[in-house]
Amino acid sequence: MKLRFFCFSSLPVILWLMGSAAFGQSPTNSNAPQTNQPTKPVERTGKKETVLSAHPDFIPSVAFSPDGRLLASAGDRQVKLTDVETGKELLKLKGSRDMHFFSVTFSPDGKSLVGAQARLKEKKRRKEQNLTITTLFYEGEALVWDTQTGAVKARLNHDNEPSWAVAFSPDGKWLAVGTGPIADESDKECKSACIAYGEIQLFETATWTLSRRVRGKSAAFRTIAFSPGGRLLAGGSGLVDGHRGASVEEESRFEIFLWDVATGDLKQTLPGHTGAISALAFSADGSLLASAGRDRALKIWDCQTFKLKKTASDYMLSMTEIETITEAAGGKSGKKAIPPVSWLVAIAFSRDGKQLVGGSNDSVIRFYDVESATITGLLKPRGWPLLNPLSAFFDPFRQSSLETPTYDASIGNRSNGPLMGPSPTMMSLMNRWPLHPGSLNSLAVSPDGKVLALGCADGKLRLLVWE
Repeated sequence: MKLRFFCFSSLPVILWLMGSAAFGQSPTNSNAPQTNQPTKPVERTGKKETVLSAHPDFIPSVAFSPDGRLLASAGDRQVKLTDVETGKELLKLKGSRDMHFFSVTFSPDGKSLVGAQARLKEKKRRKEQNLTITTLFYEGEALVWDTQTGAVKARLNHDNEPSWAVAFSPDGKWLAVGTGPIADESDKECKSACIAYGEIQLFETATWTLSRRVRGKSAAFRTIAFSPGGRLLAGGSGLVDGHRGASVEEESRFEIFLWDVATGDLKQTLPGHTGAISALAFSADGSLLASAGRDRALKIWDCQTFKLKKTASDYMLSMTEIETITEAAGGKSGKKAIPPVSWLVAIAFSRDGKQLVGGSNDSVIRFYDVESATITGLLKPRGWPLLNPLSAFFDPFRQSSLETPTYDASIGNRSNGPLMGPSPTMMSLMNRWPLHPGSLNSLAVSPDGKVLALGCADGKLRLLVWE
């Protein structure tokens, strides 16, 4: 058995991180740039919305085929192909070894579909003085299917490493698979305390053989993207399941890595996010790269100078506005129906490069002006707010129970102090793997830019055509 992840921290820090991640909160960064919103965003309405019951559990990834006729969705332990026009389910593709799927993507010619899957295989803990050391073992693989027949064309299982994200190069010659944390076995003396790192594996699609591996730091690569010309490969460091997956010193500093695809050389690292990076997107001309993270920030980078052009703080609806909308939608208990504080889980540029579409796990679709990085519009699915499974157990805007919880590090239990942490029921939900906070988990824009596909925690696919 090979070591997949190594993390150590004092128990109080581990438990606090678990609580903050599950409640959709990020540590406050007083130095983070603040963006003033001069005008209130316009609330858009959809021309048409179709809701499809697709999966028994949350949907972490959706993808349109290059011609826009098919929609692939990953949910629980299977991938489904749906006809966009009719809503008919065409194929149901199962995974292997009882793994969860986290990412799906079509090849540029539409003939192949790839699903990235992983699972938590084993968890071990040991104590050294006042530290609790947790070693997590992950495994996984990427499956390549024929989109016409559903037959498996290849199983990409290099060293049994977990697969979190997949992306094809624009010319279809390369498939990138994001993985990690992976133990650095070059240090033969490390034994169970090996340093871990994130990695992206590049496969040649002609033979589906591994050609190159590029490495980041300790955090896994949960989101990856090729530039439109295929010259650059971007990888965003992120957490494995919301509160684990990076070394202690990197827990509040996450970077974007940019490599030259032809040589595998690291071109640039882009620091600035203080939370796990949740989404990456290049503009159609390749001049800009947008990144979003759990710090609730949207950043826009210049791909020529690798400088930060704009930073936007994710515009959150006010308590009054949420309660008003909830009551108008027929909710009788507005406060209980409030969605959690959110971050962007998916972003995409418009075809003209002037707008960014961002899907948040509060189910609100936000439209950003690229030049100013301000929000110009909001779109809410029918029946908003769409509640996530955890919403019945906590008030996501109440932070007092999380600010200074006390724990007994010697026995690993909550103390009986005046400030209590989450209840045992809440803790069991927070520990569920894979973690899926929020009600919207994935978003894709159709090739013609007219349809949004949303993957939600209730297992439903939502197709929106907006005005």
